[in-house]
Amino acid sequence: MLEVFIPSSPEFHKYETPLRILYENVKDKIGDDNSFEFIRDNTFFYMFVFNGNLVGGIYYYEKNGKLFLNGFANRKMFRINVECLKLSATWFSSNIYAESMNKASAICLLRAGFKRLDGNLFMLKK
Repeated sequence: MLEVFIPSSPEFHKYETPLRILYENVKDKIGDDNSFEFIRDNTFFYMFVFNGNLVGGIYYYEKNGKLFLNGFANRKMFRINVECLKLSATWFSSNIYAESMNKASAICLLRAGFKRLDGNLFMLKK
């Protein structure tokens, strides 16, 4: 069963430390130099847990007047990552943009319905 927690959820705190460690280990690979606390507190931040196992996080933020997302996840969870991305995208009514920093992320975005605009820039049209 897929569960989604936001920072104000009591369940969020159960997985917060491993999620923070995961983010800190991959933040250079996802092109974000902000602290975990900054993204947790200043974005629309969602944690995903599948069958009691931490999947990762997706966060949405405004950049140049557009809604962007970024995310990170534990390894070997590609299929559930696509589902988490599809689900979270339904919570917003505007176009969603993302910049992919690697091939696996690009494939995940494409499988979730995003279209490549140019280079590493993708968009999900609403």
